[in-house]
Amino acid sequence: MSKFTPSFILLIIVYLLLTACVRSDSSTGGKTVVITPAIKGNSANLNVGDAIEIQIPTIPTEGFEWVAQDLDTSILVQEGSAAYTEDSSPNSAGGIVTLIFNAVGAGQTNLNLLYVNPTSSLSSDSFGMLVEVK
Repeated sequence: MSKFTPSFILLIIVYLLLTACVRSDSSTGGKTVVITPAIKGNSANLNVGDAIEIQIPTIPTEGFEWVAQDLDTSILVQEGSAAYTEDSSPNSAGGIVTLIFNAVGAGQTNLNLLYVNPTSSLSSDSFGMLVEVK
């Protein structure tokens, strides 16, 4: 085995880790950044034409849904509605809700999501992050 093989494998692993959260998306013409909630908070830097995909672990509650609150539509526009994917693990009680937003204009905005019951205005959870679009 060549002495360069471990270095090459390490290089491939680093490359895969760096590209794991970014994928090309031909429908928006830019990259898609995948965000999951983090203990220390989240932020994202995008270019006009990029997309941000928010993946929130959720235990479904009847009548509740994730919705954007006070979305600055001159900077971000939601693509479609939230999509729920059930976790098929044997002991799982929930799954992942995915929301996609397209960067349509330059600026800085807070992306705030609430898990609400639209008929009663009750909220049971929230997610927020800073998004900067260049």
